[in-house]
Amino acid sequence: MSNPYGELIGDVRRFLELLSGELGRDITNYINNVIRAPSHYGYLAIPVHSLVREYANLGDIINRVPRPRLIGGVVLVNGYLNIDININEYAGIVLRAVNGLGDRYGISDRCVRANYIIEHTSANPAKPMHIGHGRNAVLGDSLARLLRFCGSSVRVHFYVNDCGDQMPYVGIGYHVIRDLVLSRVKRGAKPDDVIGIIYSITYAVSEIKRLSKQIEQLSGEGRYDEANKLIGERDEWVSVINNFLERDKELTENLVKGLGKFEDLPSMVKQWSRAYEEGDEYVRKVIREAVDLVLRGFRETLDRLGISFDSWDFESEVAVDNGGVSRVINELLRKAPQYIERDNGALVFRADKYAQDLRLWDELKLPRYIPKATLIRSDGTSLYLTRDIAYALWYWDNYKFDALIRVIGSEQAHPQAQLRLALYAMGYQELARKIIHCSYEMVNLAGMKMSGRKGVYVTLDELLNEAKSRVMDIVKGRFGQDEADRVAEAVAVGAIRYSFLSVNPNKPLTFSWDKVLNLKQNSGPFIQYTYVRANSILEKAGSVPALNQIPSNIANEEKELILMLGEYPEVIARSAQDLRLEYIIDYINKLSLLFNSYYEKYPVLNSEPGIREFRLNIVSAVKTVLGNAMDILGIPRLSRM
Repeated sequence: MSNPYGELIGDVRRFLELLSGELGRDITNYINNVIRAPSHYGYLAIPVHSLVREYANLGDIINRVPRPRLIGGVVLVNGYLNIDININEYAGIVLRAVNGLGDRYGISDRCVRANYIIEHTSANPAKPMHIGHGRNAVLGDSLARLLRFCGSSVRVHFYVNDCGDQMPYVGIGYHVIRDLVLSRVKRGAKPDDVIGIIYSITYAVSEIKRLSKQIEQLSGEGRYDEANKLIGERDEWVSVINNFLERDKELTENLVKGLGKFEDLPSMVKQWSRAYEEGDEYVRKVIREAVDLVLRGFRETLDRLGISFDSWDFESEVAVDNGGVSRVINELLRKAPQYIERDNGALVFRADKYAQDLRLWDELKLPRYIPKATLIRSDGTSLYLTRDIAYALWYWDNYKFDALIRVIGSEQAHPQAQLRLALYAMGYQELARKIIHCSYEMVNLAGMKMSGRKGVYVTLDELLNEAKSRVMDIVKGRFGQDEADRVAEAVAVGAIRYSFLSVNPNKPLTFSWDKVLNLKQNSGPFIQYTYVRANSILEKAGSVPALNQIPSNIANEEKELILMLGEYPEVIARSAQDLRLEYIIDYINKLSLLFNSYYEKYPVLNSEPGIREFRLNIVSAVKTVLGNAMDILGIPRLSRM
């Protein structure tokens, strides 16, 4: 049996069928109301208040009903049918299922099986990935692992935003100091770190030039108060450059000097943006070369976290060069012209009016407020949303899938809603319904406000390195240098991944090292420690003996472990159905707490014959379940720690 809890529920259903016969009516639908009972009443409970009102002698009737094999006591208390189980029978089913199925335990017929595409991370290739991208990447990768574990077909894509507003700054800056950048990278500098500095400095210089021009104009018109406000804003950007001078004087001085040759840098940025979208050969070559360097850095970071992709999709290729943007505009004009309007030269889709007229909120799971959607700027260039709609059509044209899961920050709720509405208006109703916006909130660091443009952020590499350094301080005296390094890296990865998944993605995550590296509860290292503890017991035992009998005197903690182990396939099924990884996080934390408490209280290796075999099977089952869950969450397994 791959789902012990499912077999138990089957016996509960059979009990309800027998009770239905006694009552002379079918009450098997009550199986849908099963909940966890208070521990002193049993394991499961079913609210039957309406039956209590209808049958005054319901308790006597229940007592006459034969108990199926896994059902023990059944008692009616305060309108609830409380069901205890035959723990000895159930323990045998659970332990044989876990230890028999091994790495496949958790898969059941309740698992969803479908064809999925998951797009995640998709960080702008203008700077290193920061901690917010880390939450996105770990969430998307773990969803892919979960769905694949359940037997689904999953393709994972990274959308490379090479047409974004940030890219002209990257391209121009890279164009100015290309040789210096390549020299740095050749000497071992991480390429996305170098490009990140270029982007921030180029943006700062452009802002200084733009503001200086406005200040001069306002001063000439005698509008000194307005000019002074802009002077303060310009001074902030000058401070950004001064900060980079302290961090990297050579690169900053060379870049600022090179950018100084361009009289109107803000206009040049717009020209490069238009030229890239139109396919200008030189601009394309420069920006793509810089983007490729950033992606090389991304891959290094993602490799550390065990994250990979089936496809890296360049926006220019999947949304622009293939005519995707033109297709979006033409099809909307043809199929929904009454919802397209001009606004000061810009082309706008009235997504708000379309949602209202067709009342699509429930069908497309839309937020109640939908703003208008600008598709084309007055200068003729497309916006990210327009290219995003074209990208969705590219998926539709090239792949067959049941759902397209897009892991994107919650601040993009409105653009993602506009995207689905535009597709619906174009006639792609099925595609619009298949797109799932898997949203998440930001990651906060106490006392720090991040800004990518100003170069103020904590990179994912820095986070991993800090975690590894903290762990290394603990383990360096226990292992040789090479093994200490390997263990510290694995624990750091486990800590970071667990932390990103430990909070509901729709809630902000405040990062705290005390919580991330807590060895006593609710952390990646705690789960790894518990797994190592179970593994150590089994290594000392030499092997897991056959389970020939179940002791008659099972301790309460052993009963709770059996019940939890039996529930694991249900946890996996619900997580896959709801796309909620925190269900697994909550489960393995509780299982680890329970197991560690059990281990401290009851001997395993030194217990008496008959008990020893049973307890070793419990330890083996705990190790198997933890290991399977860790693989889904991307938490590295360790044999020593």
